[in-house]
Amino acid sequence: MFISISATCTYGADWRQCQEEGDKLFAHRNHEGEEATSIQGAITKYQEALAGVPKDKGNEKALSDIYLRLSRANFELAYYCLSDDDKVLQGYKDGIDYADKAIDINDKNGEAYFWRGVSTGSYRDKKKVSGVGGLFGGGIKKDFQRAIRLDEKCDYGGPHRFMAEFHLATDDTEDASIHAHLAVEIAPNYFYNQYVLAKVLWALGQKSQAIERLQYILSKGPDVIPDAAMENRAIIKATKSTLEDINNKKEPRWE
Repeated sequence: MFISISATCTYGADWRQCQEEGDKLFAHRNHEGEEATSIQGAITKYQEALAGVPKDKGNEKALSDIYLRLSRANFELAYYCLSDDDKVLQGYKDGIDYADKAIDINDKNGEAYFWRGVSTGSYRDKKKVSGVGGLFGGGIKKDFQRAIRLDEKCDYGGPHRFMAEFHLATDDTEDASIHAHLAVEIAPNYFYNQYVLAKVLWALGQKSQAIERLQYILSKGPDVIPDAAMENRAIIKATKSTLEDINNKKEPRWE
């Protein structure tokens, strides 16, 4: 599918058009096989929007929102589309930097805290930071807690999803279960939520319930949420590997 996108945006009103075109390209990542080119195109358009938006007083929200879009897009490009370690790390770092800028402008932007936490954790995990795990050290938990307070439904319940992972990593299965169930309650068809809940249930010894959650994922197509088809495809792949281990009487590998 071809998306018609205008030439480089100019200063003033055109920055809004650039942002809208970036949003269209970012949504197009859900077409299988076009993930990387779509996200890269979106990043270019968001950067053009950033260059075009007036920096004077009154445009703080617009600036914060563009920085937020750049944070998420750089993270998702690195996580889902890139394989070169240096490029992946740079994508995560860009995700952190843009989220920092979004928060500097608007410290009530809950989704910016969420993407900063995700990008920081992924960066540290890739760098093999010691401790409980890169995802959960150095203030990252606080970012997810702020995101829960400000915008718990962002990224389909993402703050609860990652808090569940945090508590599971620290062997606090009770709180992990609370947050995993909250994430599923917010977005049951965002498959990562179901997958994390399955992981928690398995740790609790509720193996049949965990398998039911995994089977639920495979019972639906990735475009059950059209705007999250790319992410859902990745979890379907992980779910198949996990279930294969279970069916072969092995301790399952969890993503």
